[in-house]
Amino acid sequence: MKKISLTQCGEFTAAHSHDGTLNEPSHEHHFTYQVTFFGPLNSEGFLIDFREVAQFLQTHINSYLEHADLNALFPYPTTENLAIWIFEHVRAQYPQLVRVRVYEAPDRWADYNGEENPAQQLHEPTPVQTHHAQAVIALGSNIAPEKENLDRAVKALSALGTVTQVSPYIVSEPEGFSDQADFVNAVLILQTDYKPLELLKKLKALETELGRTPTFPNGPRVIDLDILFYNDQIIFEDDDNFPLFIPHPRLHEREFVLKPLSYILPDYVHPKLQKPVYQLYRELMKKKGAPSCRIL
Repeated sequence: MKKISLTQCGEFTAAHSHDGTLNEPSHEHHFTYQVTFFGPLNSEGFLIDFREVAQFLQTHINSYLEHADLNALFPYPTTENLAIWIFEHVRAQYPQLVRVRVYEAPDRWADYNGEENPAQQLHEPTPVQTHHAQAVIALGSNIAPEKENLDRAVKALSALGTVTQVSPYIVSEPEGFSDQADFVNAVLILQTDYKPLELLKKLKALETELGRTPTFPNGPRVIDLDILFYNDQIIFEDDDNFPLFIPHPRLHEREFVLKPLSYILPDYVHPKLQKPVYQLYRELMKKKGAPSCRIL
């Protein structure tokens, strides 16, 4: 049975009191946190319904802590004990929980995974390079070795920025021209400094470097790289050789795109359709009647 980890995020604003009062704006702190679950997939391809999780977090975590005095609720160090408190409350409802990470600032965060000594789970991460944009890239291959082709592409994309997440690989039936092998597809998140059209040109150059040669529309290919999203922008650039449409105009019609997207960005809202990914996926599944893609 396949298993996968999924992450849901939440946020709230709380306060640290230093003298027993909370009347100074400087006491306000914005916290974000991640709750990560691990377990078997269900028949719809989701571990749990993240709408239910989001509602639970809002009702039992965010609402309780919003504008609370954290120093009165938790012993010092506050962030670490807050991570433990969130873990215990969420784990009681969702036993699939494996980790809570609480951010008090970009360079200050704490992990807790239920170990007896939570101090061993605390980190002060090394600052990493930040990029100005988040691009979501789709990958596909149906010329052997398909999985290895995607592995090579993921590695090559690291030269264009920082790959922060990669979806599970899925197998999908060909569309447009059926007399060819099944595809292996995935999506990933790339933090990059390249502007959209520059990034598209880099992707097409990478396709050539990785062995793609011209065939015919919808034909077999060693690797295919497409930009699905770029930040929350809606973009059309009419370059003669590289016409660019963002968001990708047909992604909401493609199970082999929405299925892997639902694993890493289920709550991302399509900037043009104004619907989250998980909703687009479910609407497509209702329209199709049954899934045609499977996890590799």
